[in-house]
Amino acid sequence: MIQKLCLVLVLLCIASQAHAQLKPEDLDRDYLVKLVMKDSSSFYAVVLAKPLPDRIIAETRNGRLEIPLAAIDYALDYRFNFVMKEDLRKIYVHNTVDNQSTEVTKYLSRPKLPDVSTVSTKDHDTFKGRRYLFNDSAHVILFTPYGNLFFTYPKLERIENYSGQNDTKEEFYTTSYLESHDPRSSQAFITPNAMSFGAGNAFISDYLLAGLQFNYGPTDWLSLNGGGVFAPFLPTQVLTGTLGLKVTPYQSAHVALAAGVQGVYSDVVKITRIAFPYAVATYGTWESNISLLGGVSYKRENDSLNQPYTAVNSVIALSGGLRVGENLKASAELFFISDFNIIPIVFTLRYFQNDLTIDAGVVFSAYKAGAARVTKTLGEYVFNTSFEIIPLVSMSYHF
Repeated sequence: MIQKLCLVLVLLCIASQAHAQLKPEDLDRDYLVKLVMKDSSSFYAVVLAKPLPDRIIAETRNGRLEIPLAAIDYALDYRFNFVMKEDLRKIYVHNTVDNQSTEVTKYLSRPKLPDVSTVSTKDHDTFKGRRYLFNDSAHVILFTPYGNLFFTYPKLERIENYSGQNDTKEEFYTTSYLESHDPRSSQAFITPNAMSFGAGNAFISDYLLAGLQFNYGPTDWLSLNGGGVFAPFLPTQVLTGTLGLKVTPYQSAHVALAAGVQGVYSDVVKITRIAFPYAVATYGTWESNISLLGGVSYKRENDSLNQPYTAVNSVIALSGGLRVGENLKASAELFFISDFNIIPIVFTLRYFQNDLTIDAGVVFSAYKAGAARVTKTLGEYVFNTSFEIIPLVSMSYHF
């Protein structure tokens, strides 16, 4: 018991020192600290050496600096955060390799902005210095009295006084970011939006690694699709076929309106035939948009006595997508079906190149207000499994 108490006390002492404030003269080799400078900049650094009593050589994520102690206001001690220290050093090495491979040091011969700029990074570092005057859509180099710092666009949060006119730059897009495009932007994982495929755009997509669908845009306003799914490896065999078209009579820079119809043949638990006419409106661009879809489902199947019947249900779907990286896009979809006591919710993440997309995500069930909790989940209802969360995967290749 005493040993455990001592161990706890030691850990508490370490934790209490983890953010302790240090005087500049207290800094020593191999300390991980956040330096707060007298010019109000602040950044994380590892002290590599103390070549003279009045200065240190510090390694930041963006370069090495030789800093006089007189320029430091105080330091926060993180020496026991070994994970952060290792992460900082890995990022420094990665940036150094990038600088060598892209030969970014050639820009050091360029003139510098006469005024001081403030660079803030997504790693919560803030530096002050004079920006080298170049724009390669990938890097920023900052001259400081202690050395040069190198930044890549994806790591930058903002730069204040970017051009010397007290302006602030907050958008940093690399060349590849500007050239990348989601070729499947006309559809979330399940829900079509109002954007057209585009004239001549043809692609093959698959669902759950078992189904194939061919998609083609004969014109800028007409989109066609057809295909099916065969999944015998599931507890209940899934066999479906689908055929549909979508007409987009109006599409501007931020608004699109469309109408379409989708036919489905399904042999899962029983044979079902569905006709689904719909209308959909989309606001936004391919990078960021939201869509509202409304339609009526006409379902034809047999009941428990094997007697045919037709069910008519209204469907409302809300979907949205947001570009979250150079080649990543996140999306969500919700479906409200009139006689369905559960609300299917889909979350997916899409990796895209100009001719390829890969979607991965999950679908799960939320209950409508007042629905009994004995209501089947989506997994039980569609796939006859006990899983409440169903993984999803899809790919598409564009010709």
